[in-house]
Amino acid sequence: MASHCCRPLLNSSCCGGLIKVCLSSFTDISPAELDALWREPSYTFGGTNEHFSGNDIMTQGAGEEELVESGEGAESDSYWKKKEAFPRGSKVSLGEKFSSEILLIFTAQRRSSGPDRSLQEALRTRLRVVESNSKDVTQLFKDLSARLVSVHAEKDCFVLTFKTVEEIWKFSTYLALGFVARCLENFLCDQSFWLDPELLSDLEINVTVDEEHLATLYLGLLLQEGSFFAKALFTRNDVNEDDEDQLVFNKNELLLVRDTGQEDMWEGSMLSTGAHGLVPVSTMQPLPYPFYQWFLRKYPGHAGYAPTGKERFQHPIVTGSCVAVADYSPQTPDELQLNQGDIIEIQGLLLRGLAVFIGKHTSTGNTGFVHQTNVKPLNTTPLDRQLLFLTEEERCGLAQVKPCSIEPCDSGLLDKLFSSDISAVYRLDRLDDSDFMYIKNTPKHEYKVSSSTRQSLMSERSGGTPPFSPRNSVSQASPRLSSRHSPHSSLPREAERLTFHPEDTFRELDEFLLLDEGSWNGDEAELSDPTVTLLNQPHFQDDFLPLYDMQYSFLWVTFGGKTEEELSVHLESVRECAKRMGMHWAHRRSCYLLGRLCAKKLKLSQARVYYEEALSVRADSFSDTPLFTALVTNLTAIYLKQKMTDKLPFTLEKACALLLCLPCHSYTTSDELELLNLLLRRSVFLGDKHLEARVCYLTSHLFLSLRKADDALPFVERLQFLSVTLSNSENQPVAPVDLNWLLSGLYHRKYMPYLALASVSLDSRRDHSLQDAFQKIELFIKNSVRLNPCWREGTSLLPAQIVVYLQQALAIAEKEAELNTQRDLCLGLAFLYQQYGALEKAVRCAQQAVDTGGHINEEESFEASVLYGWLLVLTGQADKAQAILQPLLTSLQCTDSPTQRGVIHNLLALSLRKQRRVSEARGHLQSALVISRESGNQRNQALALANLGCLAIDVGAASVAELVLFKSLQLFMELWESPTAEEHVQTYLWLGRSYKDRRRSQDIRKCYEMGLLIALHAKNLHSQMVVAKVLSRLYADLLLYGQSIVYYEHCASVSRELKDKRLEGEYLEILSSLYLSLNTEKSSRKSLDYTKQSLRISIDLGKREEESETWLQVGRIYYLISEDELADMYLQAAVKTALRMNDPYFTMSIYEEAGDVYFKGHRNRMASLPFYRDGGLPFARCIGDSYSEFRLLSKLTDLLMDHREWEEALQYATLAVEVAGKTGVHLNEWTTYNRLATVYYRLEQFEMAENYYLKALSFCPPFIEHPLEAQYYTKVYCRLGNLTLYKLKDAFDAVGYFHLALAAALEDPANPEALYVVYMKLAEIYGYHMPNNQLCQAYRERAQSLKRVLGGAAAAAAAGAEGKHLDNGETCGELV
Repeated sequence: MASHCCRPLLNSSCCGGLIKVCLSSFTDISPAELDALWREPSYTFGGTNEHFSGNDIMTQGAGEEELVESGEGAESDSYWKKKEAFPRGSKVSLGEKFSSEILLIFTAQRRSSGPDRSLQEALRTRLRVVESNSKDVTQLFKDLSARLVSVHAEKDCFVLTFKTVEEIWKFSTYLALGFVARCLENFLCDQSFWLDPELLSDLEINVTVDEEHLATLYLGLLLQEGSFFAKALFTRNDVNEDDEDQLVFNKNELLLVRDTGQEDMWEGSMLSTGAHGLVPVSTMQPLPYPFYQWFLRKYPGHAGYAPTGKERFQHPIVTGSCVAVADYSPQTPDELQLNQGDIIEIQGLLLRGLAVFIGKHTSTGNTGFVHQTNVKPLNTTPLDRQLLFLTEEERCGLAQVKPCSIEPCDSGLLDKLFSSDISAVYRLDRLDDSDFMYIKNTPKHEYKVSSSTRQSLMSERSGGTPPFSPRNSVSQASPRLSSRHSPHSSLPREAERLTFHPEDTFRELDEFLLLDEGSWNGDEAELSDPTVTLLNQPHFQDDFLPLYDMQYSFLWVTFGGKTEEELSVHLESVRECAKRMGMHWAHRRSCYLLGRLCAKKLKLSQARVYYEEALSVRADSFSDTPLFTALVTNLTAIYLKQKMTDKLPFTLEKACALLLCLPCHSYTTSDELELLNLLLRRSVFLGDKHLEARVCYLTSHLFLSLRKADDALPFVERLQFLSVTLSNSENQPVAPVDLNWLLSGLYHRKYMPYLALASVSLDSRRDHSLQDAFQKIELFIKNSVRLNPCWREGTSLLPAQIVVYLQQALAIAEKEAELNTQRDLCLGLAFLYQQYGALEKAVRCAQQAVDTGGHINEEESFEASVLYGWLLVLTGQADKAQAILQPLLTSLQCTDSPTQRGVIHNLLALSLRKQRRVSEARGHLQSALVISRESGNQRNQALALANLGCLAIDVGAASVAELVLFKSLQLFMELWESPTAEEHVQTYLWLGRSYKDRRRSQDIRKCYEMGLLIALHAKNLHSQMVVAKVLSRLYADLLLYGQSIVYYEHCASVSRELKDKRLEGEYLEILSSLYLSLNTEKSSRKSLDYTKQSLRISIDLGKREEESETWLQVGRIYYLISEDELADMYLQAAVKTALRMNDPYFTMSIYEEAGDVYFKGHRNRMASLPFYRDGGLPFARCIGDSYSEFRLLSKLTDLLMDHREWEEALQYATLAVEVAGKTGVHLNEWTTYNRLATVYYRLEQFEMAENYYLKALSFCPPFIEHPLEAQYYTKVYCRLGNLTLYKLKDAFDAVGYFHLALAAALEDPANPEALYVVYMKLAEIYGYHMPNNQLCQAYRERAQSLKRVLGGAAAAAAAGAEGKHLDNGETCGELV
């Protein structure tokens, strides 16, 4: 993404001194320097010439770069950042103002072909719709830890801001993990999108932010907080002896820095030693990841003792063998003695970030600690690229962790979701497309259908996943990799609290230990004490497992029946006995147990003494590795908690090695978190991402074991981030482990539904069991209900997105050959597709269910076959449906299943009706009716009668239809509390239709209104919509517009509840038209209000054509109510909207219609000039639309002629003549010449007028075929005669024109007045201008005779009018 120039916000009061330092140190910074602000190493606060090539970024992008620091290996974690943040050559200066807002831009594209404009427009439209309800959008970004400022749908972006570093940390994490993009996908994609699997697999939404701006915001917020953690850029030891306030530090040292108000110095505190002092601002670089700032604040402490010296190992984590490079004498018994050349086999893992590892001497077979400085690689290999920082056993164990707070899924989940009575309840027919498309015949989520109707193999699998047995990697006796101590055994599982069960695991141990009370007391019993015998075993045994778990299981498993006080006394006696008898293992284990009991009571000093004594006992520590690990880690944790830094060097590195190097670590105490926090701080110090990832894994494992899901969440998120980042650095497309499944459960527990849905949809693991698949469905439903409570209430269909998870479950069921589950899932998919009207997909799923059920037995496929047949009927494949249903009916003849036979009879009747086999259909319906009566099933009786009524209407038997439908309604009324609302309503609609054929309008109205009342009572929105629409049309046909408006308003209200913007807009347009037709000022303003609402919806839906037309309609209404200024504003908006479209002809029509508002009006007609002359006419010429240009020129000419602006009218009339020839329409040329001649006549240019009148006449037909043509000829020739006689003084031509006028007038006997005028004109010419007494007298006589005829007609008319007046007067007199 191209970035704009920006600078950090450094104007806060807490950073006053820093501002001056920054402004004095930095002038102009190159892109490479500013790019380093978000890299590792990141940015500094003072002048420096170092350019860093590393790249640690929180946002998603492409491209990789490598970072090589002095003394450290190559590091590449630029996965989340684009290759270049700034174009080359740009300059940015710190101190310049920058915006605290950032743009989040989304783009839709196909994986196969790249950006897709149609998909982008669909998302943009959806955003406009949801933008109107800003509460949902705000809540979405609130869950994403961002503050929404505004939404710009046209620019495909959101404007966000952040107020704290924690908000940036959370948002950047979600952005990097893909949650932001997936949340937008779930939020913006319409429900129908999820029903198209091809589009679903091809579509992806990418989100981008200005990475440099985000980095600048992060820096600004750090400065505003006043204190933050930073890393030293280089070693500083040249401090003056006199200046004791100056702090000495080494390169990469971690410090907490605070602003002291000085210009170039800040106060710093070293994490390693806790030393305080002043540090130069220019030597500090803030830690690049906000996660580091959060972690170091929440878990303060030092970073321990990092290994020094040259790194001998190329890879961060390796396995294999090493060779000793020098002789080494062990300082403690748990270390290996080395001679140069000895070969050491690495036990578990070797981490480059630790000083020691655990090795096994190949010659002696001894196991112990080895310092990395004493060996070099011999035959080492890094972890598999699919592992990176986990062993295979750990990866498998982590994959089996179940999300918290998800209850186990029972086998009845599909019954709850898709409970159906298809094989027990009749289905209602559809007469035509106006009937209900889909009638759900089951209660809304009441789940009354017994799960026994469909047995699933899931019930056999509810026992959970069997434990696995990983390999032993330390010693044959080590239990750390045993099945009971695998990571997933101690992580949270549903309905699981205890890891160990006394009944099964320790039955023999109980028999051995639980003796009489006397066996615990007395010196003579010490040697025979079973506790001493048990604890003195030289090697690890499974019986020791309860000694090492965090639940203190040994209290009730190993030493059941004793209180903690009694047990402490007993263990103390065992300890004393073991010391006297030289029983080293019993001594060590008893001290360990005593230490645990003390630590449990928070007596840490006493516990430390016991642990130290246990470690001082001479024994082969690695013979019981779990004991040794527990001792060292517990003791080191106490050292850390008590801040005993003098003792830490003896145990710290060994504890780190035992904790990190041995796979599948099992925790014994929550205090081990202290050690993990130290290691995480060390990984930050070293910049070792592999070490950080392994520590995050163990930390999240510990928190999950403690059931502290909220504490585990940040570390799981960070682990997922590191997992993907490190995998990308290794050029691996798949992460070592996908934690999205675990994250979805954690987000569900924190009530973050958007993130829960995003993470569960991003889960890409392919090792899920069928139980996991059903849990994923349940997780999706629970979080969807949180976002839309109507799904819980059953007033809405299930979200279509559930199709994705059903298909995943189906794929697993097919892989595991779970036939019953396959059939159930196919049925569920078929029901869901049917609800959303995707009948073709529903048919395919039902057919698959039939095929799968057939492999089980005939009974298992019956329900699927019935559904398949019903769907075929709905899709119009009646013959195929009959072929499916007929064999089912035959197979049921010899069975005791009358209801099922009735169902098949009913469906067969529906298929036969569609084949026009009426008599057969009637027979099957009668059979279905008889069966329902015999079984006493009133609902099926009512449905059978309703279908008979539908059949009667179809064949035109309205009276029969009325009879059977009335009986059906009586039965429905008795079933008032049953879920039959839509069926009941549909029957009333059919009854109304039967009345309609006999024009019984009042009965029709009653039926429809009863149907509406039933729908209202049932709160069935779909039924209300259908009936209200029918009622509104009925009243409109009866010209009762007031009642029609009432029901259309109800339709609009229902569509608003259904959140169907398209439908709501249609009803608002209808309401606007109805109110406008009432032709009152009040109704016009109501129409205006509805039109504006419709306009807003058109804008939201992105329908530019409808939007432009609605702008135009608002302008029309404002003109009608005499608000011309507002009218002009809206008309201009209509034109501007049309101009943004790629349809020039539509734009041309909007220009013309906008002008027509004034042109065809009764006032202010000249206001149309800007639309005609300034807009439409140039646009028509630009697009070459000669027809539109001709119309506009003609209208402009008429408009100017009406306002007597003859000169300007002449110009447009002349242009119209030119354009008319291009149209090729003779009528256009005729009218333009006639109009031009009229203009010349008004301008008194009579010769030109005569010329163009004659040209206009040349386009007239040669024969008069209509009186109107005769009238036209008469008028034109009369005007030509007058023009030549009086203006041009040419009597000879005038006579010719009047003779032609006479000929035309004689063709129109219905217009004697025109004939009289022509006669008088001819008499005048022959009497005065061309004297001819004979002709003058003849025409005068004809005129006089015609006058008498006209006079008689006029007198008769006058007499009639007078008589009528007289009659009225007499009547009035009589009344008086």
